[in-house]
Amino acid sequence: MSRCLPGVLIERMQGFFEWFRYRPAMIRHTFRIAPSVGTKKERYIWESGVRDWEDFLASRSVCAVPDYRKKECDLAISKASELLDDGDAAGLNGLLPKSEQWRLFGEFGDRAAYLDIETDGLERDSLVTVVTVHTVKDTVTLVHGRGLDDGAISDALDGASMLVTFNGSCFDLPVLRESFPALDLTLPHLDLRFASRKVGYRGGLKNLEAEIGISRDEGIQGVDGFEAVRLWKRWCGRGDADSLERLTEYNRADTVNLKRVADAVYPRLVREYAGYIW
Repeated sequence: MSRCLPGVLIERMQGFFEWFRYRPAMIRHTFRIAPSVGTKKERYIWESGVRDWEDFLASRSVCAVPDYRKKECDLAISKASELLDDGDAAGLNGLLPKSEQWRLFGEFGDRAAYLDIETDGLERDSLVTVVTVHTVKDTVTLVHGRGLDDGAISDALDGASMLVTFNGSCFDLPVLRESFPALDLTLPHLDLRFASRKVGYRGGLKNLEAEIGISRDEGIQGVDGFEAVRLWKRWCGRGDADSLERLTEYNRADTVNLKRVADAVYPRLVREYAGYIW
């Protein structure tokens, strides 16, 4: 029996990693868009065998949904299905509670824009010094005094269906709105700081990267938000080009690595909330 154990373990591990390579479209299984359906009621619906929108619409009655509410829920789900068919992430986002926006990533992650900023301080009214936007098409880094404005940021975000940040809801997006009032940042938003906490991760982005197995180039190891401020001041005060290069490289790594973090966190979220329904 002991000789068979390694083979069994290998088979189980292969299945586990195969599941994590797969990015299930959680939004199609989401009933939080329906009136009066919360987390517990949604789980009751799944456990009753109604696993997705098609199942719900095909059922005359649904566990935990009063008959007088069924038609109202059908209308909400039909509307969501139309929005999904149209690729309307913003419309779907309007139907979801703010805490559940992560569910859109399975369907719209390929059109996500990963965003990170640097500033000359740690307050919301600080000067935005560097912005990087990473998409499947390109990685754009913009620097204050070298083309960083709301038009350039908008161009970098063009075509994106959702935003992905780390702590962006508390810092990056409020700071950008303060600095660039004309900038449209109303896209659905996956904030990995809070999404990762839902599945047990703690600490900042660098700690999360280490847990996932992401390493950084030697030249920017040890750089953090405080050092980023110092690098900018060296560039402004001394014209130190090496400091500016290190700062932009650090910001690009912060941004590009968000994709790998999101690809690791999202399947864990699905598994935590509803992995058993697949």
